[in-house]
Amino acid sequence: MDLYLLHQPYGDTAGAWKALEEAVRAGKIKSVGISNHTVKFMKKLIPQMEIMPVVNQMECNPFFQQKELREYLKQYGIRMEAWYPLGHANKKLLTEKRLVQIGEKYGKSVAQVILRWHLQEGIIALPKATSLEHIRDNFNIFDFALDDEDMSIIRSMDTGKGTHNPDNMANAVTLSMYKIH
Repeated sequence: MDLYLLHQPYGDTAGAWKALEEAVRAGKIKSVGISNHTVKFMKKLIPQMEIMPVVNQMECNPFFQQKELREYLKQYGIRMEAWYPLGHANKKLLTEKRLVQIGEKYGKSVAQVILRWHLQEGIIALPKATSLEHIRDNFNIFDFALDDEDMSIIRSMDTGKGTHNPDNMANAVTLSMYKIH
């Protein structure tokens, strides 16, 4: 397997990570990563890691840019991988006036502008596409570059709020109810 992600930071995360490290050493997995691990969870887990994750898959888009987490990950060489890179087709994001204007400037769609922003920010973005047209559009982001002003405009859109907060321990309590004894 090329990449295996430890999905949620709940339960025996350190034990699960050790099992993934063993799978890497056994040649069963080439790379390991994590998902939904905030700085809070990373600070607990990293001291117990022998193999660093290659990615942390988190919700990330112009409205929720994960700036603190991205800075934290850099010191360990961990890349941010965005889920919901287009805001889960958030109509407010996809019709945002400033993004529309930037798209018009380059002859691109708002989705293409957002994906290009991810690329220039060093964020791995894997957008969902439900049509061949969208798949083509998602690939058509390499023939332009956003200038510094446009990057600043997009960076200013960060609200700091997403649709999922892994630090909310209510999620962990719900998950722990299903633990097999």
